[in-house]
Amino acid sequence: MLNLLTEMAGNNITIAISSIPNTGKSTLFNKLTGAHQAVGNWAGVSVEKKTGHFKLNGYDINLIDLPGAYSITPTSIEETVVRNYFLTTPPDFIINIIDARNMYRSLGLTLQLSQSGIPMIVALNMMDEARRAGLEIDIEKLSDHLGCPVIPIVARTGEGVEDLKKALLETIKDPSKLRPPNISRPPVVENAIISIAKKIERLYPDPSLNKTFIAERLLESGEIPKEVSVDENVLKEIIRDVKHLRSRTESSLGEELSVTCAKCRFNSARGLVNETTSETLKVPDKFTNTLDRVLLNKYAGLPMFFFVMFLLFQGIYAIGTPLQALVGDFFSNIQSLLHNASLFESLPDFVSNLLIDGVLNGFGIVISFFPLIAVFFIFMSLIEDSGYMARAAFLLDRLMHTFGLDGKAFINILLGFGCNVPAVMGTRILSSRHNRIMTMLLIPFTLCSARFQVFVFLAAILFAPSTAPWVVFSLYALSFVMVFVVGFMLKLFKFAGNPEPFIMEIPPYRIPTLNTVTLRAWMEMKSFLYTASTYIIGGVVLVWLLTNLPAGVEPGSINTWAGQIGQFLQPVFHPIGIGWREVIALIFGFVAKEIVVGSMAVIYGADTATQILASITPLQGISFMVFTLLYTPCIATIAAIKAESGSWRITGVSLALGLIIAWITAFIVYQGGLLLGFQ
Repeated sequence: MLNLLTEMAGNNITIAISSIPNTGKSTLFNKLTGAHQAVGNWAGVSVEKKTGHFKLNGYDINLIDLPGAYSITPTSIEETVVRNYFLTTPPDFIINIIDARNMYRSLGLTLQLSQSGIPMIVALNMMDEARRAGLEIDIEKLSDHLGCPVIPIVARTGEGVEDLKKALLETIKDPSKLRPPNISRPPVVENAIISIAKKIERLYPDPSLNKTFIAERLLESGEIPKEVSVDENVLKEIIRDVKHLRSRTESSLGEELSVTCAKCRFNSARGLVNETTSETLKVPDKFTNTLDRVLLNKYAGLPMFFFVMFLLFQGIYAIGTPLQALVGDFFSNIQSLLHNASLFESLPDFVSNLLIDGVLNGFGIVISFFPLIAVFFIFMSLIEDSGYMARAAFLLDRLMHTFGLDGKAFINILLGFGCNVPAVMGTRILSSRHNRIMTMLLIPFTLCSARFQVFVFLAAILFAPSTAPWVVFSLYALSFVMVFVVGFMLKLFKFAGNPEPFIMEIPPYRIPTLNTVTLRAWMEMKSFLYTASTYIIGGVVLVWLLTNLPAGVEPGSINTWAGQIGQFLQPVFHPIGIGWREVIALIFGFVAKEIVVGSMAVIYGADTATQILASITPLQGISFMVFTLLYTPCIATIAAIKAESGSWRITGVSLALGLIIAWITAFIVYQGGLLLGFQ
């Protein structure tokens, strides 16, 4: 049947690559596909969907990188995605990755997948580390028990990847040699599965998956995913029988059926490990032990972490910021040249300015983020692939658990103090949707480098040299406080749902490969270009229109639509001491916070510092800076939140949350200051 389907589809083969988390799945995916990748989201959820393709002896292979899952009996959104994928659009083949260092943990999922009826190949990864740990694995015996090819590999270095391709090609040509392994189950469970399988065969005679595999999934979960295309009457009859048999079986067992099935799988997994592995005299890993004594030390661990983050921070912005400035200057020069070009001079002023200062400026903002994103993900890859990321998460786990996050989230939040955009994009490394959503909602409350420029500018004008640094320091402190306050609020209202279980692993130290690091940086830049550029350019054009219409008025003046909006909103901002001119600057700040300074210079005209000092009191200045710290992030950050969450609802909440919290905090600061006699 599979050969027939292959012939019908030409030489196009779909392969799903699946494993539990942290087994090198993405590394193998990158080795197989190179830069031929596309990134999106699975339908209806904010879980990343990565697809790629490569050629294999005349076959066009479409590779699907499934989310990491411990089981296809779902307890998380990632596991639900994996289960629904296999039940609704099963692939032609499966590549399942097992961690050679800890086969027992991986084999639970392997045994589930092997029952699906889909031809499968097992890639036994991290063999180099298994050898160093003194493990000897009988590959032939493991393959015989699993009923499919088992190929030892080291995905990080490429060892064994060619052997994997050869085995895959042989399996594509002749999948009939494969057979599912036997898993011992209690008779009452076995009978229930067989009964439902027969019902499926009678009512739905040609399922693309093994009938017992479908039956076990239904009995474990008690439901059929809504995406499955089944006649409504057939569905009702199957569900009725499933509920009846599940209830009767659980009564007989005295526990949930899913628990019994999991025990059966892991009993089989334990037997497989005992039969196929042996451990020789283990040579202690002195390098890992020596480093961990320092990096995980109760007293030295956190100072070392902050030192590493300091170096990371300095490295990212010492390299990325000058490059970003160069790109920005390049586009500024192009804009100046185009303004004087005969082609644009012949166009109406409104059209030429829209194209140059709106569309081209928006595109320039997109490209200017490339250096920061590239450097950010190069450094993040180095930290993650080296094994230090897991150790940093371990150190900070207790702190972040106070509002339902794991230790990795703190790293993203901390990096938000440099630039929110790559920090939000970095949330894709987090372990669950709950953690990703919570973290990307907290990152905009960090004091990024662009906001810092605004605060240094205003503090230098409004305060004495001895006072200004303390004002800026206080804003940093407020930023940290607000991250924790908002985190507690989101946890209290369970906005992102309940925290999901987080299993923390401490891998051995590894040397990152150049290919993996550079490929990841390239893919992240490409993803940013495809997913965020439309929103950024659209937002820049919108703000340009607001500050240049109606036609004939002075750009950025009170007579523009932005100026009219500023006046309209004046009653809202009056209680927090912000005038209409500053409201216009805040509208400009939606494009990029750095623009706030430039827009104030335009609005106040010549001798900006004197004009600001005459118009804004120190208390009003503090209120304005507090509002700038906490209100809506720049449009590039908003675009990143939309791209990473895949949800306009989450994006809207981020916008609303920032505006509401900014206004309330600025109100408390301004009105409290007035009550205390400040001006």
